[in-house]
Amino acid sequence: MTTGLRASTFENLQLNAGMFLANFDYSTATDAATLGALLKTEREKTSGSALIGATRGGGTFVCTPNTRSIEADGKREEWKGSSVNDGWTIKLTTTLLEINADNLKRSFGTADVTDTEKKHTIKIRTDIKDADYIESLVWVGDTSKGYVLIAIKNALNTAGATLTWTDKGEGTIPVEFTAHQDGLETDGYAPCEVIFFDPAA
Repeated sequence: MTTGLRASTFENLQLNAGMFLANFDYSTATDAATLGALLKTEREKTSGSALIGATRGGGTFVCTPNTRSIEADGKREEWKGSSVNDGWTIKLTTTLLEINADNLKRSFGTADVTDTEKKHTIKIRTDIKDADYIESLVWVGDTSKGYVLIAIKNALNTAGATLTWTDKGEGTIPVEFTAHQDGLETDGYAPCEVIFFDPAA
């Protein structure tokens, strides 16, 4: 039988839906155990957690190159070196199951929340402020051996907000966060990173 299956296949799987976190500091994580401890701390916080909450239907990470082909008389097909990449469009998407003021604010993208003791009022703005961007939006998922972490920079939900509710069901909000560079000057890399955390040796 011809197959790509091999002895190490089941050591290289991504498993389950993972979790989303906003402005989660993972800089001190050096392996799966230390990252797991940081995630456990966030889950146990009663307030101020980076954890966005439960999702439904998993999520997606999409990196699309903004590639264009250089046209010239006599060019009949694509050549190596005849295309340029003007940049990357980076997106993290999911469907939020936890409906609260913070998640609605994130879904609106440009909004202000006024909090009193038992009341949270959200007003949607037209202008985009620096504070609207999530400095680091992180997804962490299980692998066969540890974790995989995807972080996108300066994330903003660009798909708008759609709160859907059903009889005998739960309200959900689909979100599509797009990454943004800090400014005109970049380091030549897309505004994201992917890190695999394996068990300590």
